[in-house]
Amino acid sequence: MIQKKVALVTGVSSGIGRATATLLLDRGFRTFGTLREMNRASEFSTSLELVRLDVREEESVRSCVQAVLDQAGRIDLLVNNAGCALVGSLEETSIEEARATFETNFFGVLRMCQAVLPSMRKKGGGRIANISSVLGFLPGPYQGIYTASKHALEGYSESLDHEVRQFGIRISLIEPGFTRTSIGQNARVASEALEAYANERKRVLDAIQKSIATGADPGAVASVVLEALTSRSPRLRYPAGREAKFLSRLRKFAPSRLLDNGLRKQFGLQAA
Repeated sequence: MIQKKVALVTGVSSGIGRATATLLLDRGFRTFGTLREMNRASEFSTSLELVRLDVREEESVRSCVQAVLDQAGRIDLLVNNAGCALVGSLEETSIEEARATFETNFFGVLRMCQAVLPSMRKKGGGRIANISSVLGFLPGPYQGIYTASKHALEGYSESLDHEVRQFGIRISLIEPGFTRTSIGQNARVASEALEAYANERKRVLDAIQKSIATGADPGAVASVVLEALTSRSPRLRYPAGREAKFLSRLRKFAPSRLLDNGLRKQFGLQAA
């Protein structure tokens, strides 16, 4: 009997994580999804095997990965999707708020990879897809710490991919543009609101909410995750959606002044 490949997807409560776990199940993978609050387990298909996980906690990460290994004996695919957003100008953002964002978006991924890699090395292969963003390669005004965490994730992922190829393991970055998820609604707002930024901050946040509401469907991003996980020759970066692909090309080929002006216009910032 052919053993099903085993996938572990973090942060499946909604959005991209939920869509990805659902798609992997549909495609025949034995799929484990993680939740921070297990009281939501009744919302999910019984085919999806749920595990409690808080990526900010070392013991929670170790327990989650060990639980999957105990039940399935292996982890072939890891999707690091759990994340959080923080909005506000960088001057308004406290060190504690910045650190909390990195604990989830960067160190959470680092913890998960370090916990899963030993079993992947032992069996001689594996795939890891890290959910980044177009803000992993573009600036994000009034989302500066979130943007910094995604830039850090991109540098980490690219470096890790070179280190683990010798073991048959590949790393891919998924870079969605604005996507119809709850991340905007759940975003934390920097606690110190400075009047000097009030008008521009409101315009940017309004633009972000509008872009999320009209953004790509999470299922479209999940399809890109599946492509990265199953391709015979995986790429490092997968822009997810028409907007993301356009911005990726713009970043590479457009004059910096043109990109700068276009970004300021999109977010409602004053021309400069």
